[in-house]
Amino acid sequence: MELTEQQMVDELENIAVATTDAILAEGGFVPPPTMHMFSKDLGRQPYAGYVRSRPFFPGDDAHTAVETLGLVASFVNASRVVLALEQADLQLALQHPGEPLPTGLVVLDVPRDGEHIVRWNPAEFMQTGTRADGCPIVAASWGPTQQIPGGRLPAPVAAALELWRSPRTWSAVEIVEAYLDLQDDGYHMAWPVRPDDEPPQRWPLWRAVVEAIVTDPGQPQRSAS
Repeated sequence: MELTEQQMVDELENIAVATTDAILAEGGFVPPPTMHMFSKDLGRQPYAGYVRSRPFFPGDDAHTAVETLGLVASFVNASRVVLALEQADLQLALQHPGEPLPTGLVVLDVPRDGEHIVRWNPAEFMQTGTRADGCPIVAASWGPTQQIPGGRLPAPVAAALELWRSPRTWSAVEIVEAYLDLQDDGYHMAWPVRPDDEPPQRWPLWRAVVEAIVTDPGQPQRSAS
């Protein structure tokens, strides 16, 4: 059974919570900021894929890493994005002064045009043990979810949305160059298989370019040096 777009957004929130639980239990970390994208260009199954942030250093590098997520949403021509991140972890990475923000997962639901909704999943993180390699084992106790229309956004998140929404026409060459640069920098991108009854001839340009990159073993790969 195919899900509606709104049902997919709700399911992405459930997956983000479950993924956070799993990574906390595995090594005491939280997942990096991750942006899911929907594109009306794809027809009845509009989920385009996701991009997960590269590792980053505290300060300006953290801002740049999160802001750059919007570049992928731009060349995908996303009509809606869902961005998941752990609030206190991002505040720490940005080196913001003041009292630490509460821990919890922000799932930001943003249409290309219109007001965003902050879906706030508060959580308390408690260390429950230590692995043999010294990494902590952490469990999350989740509180009730709140939805905050038009809620305040961290600066790099607002910058990512502005980068996405800024009008731009992408050529195939520009998409390839941006994709390979992001891949070299450590961003992880994933793209679902399209339906069998959807011929590639109907794909938008960006989807055809992405398919060529991920399926062509002869695609040149560049080092980060």
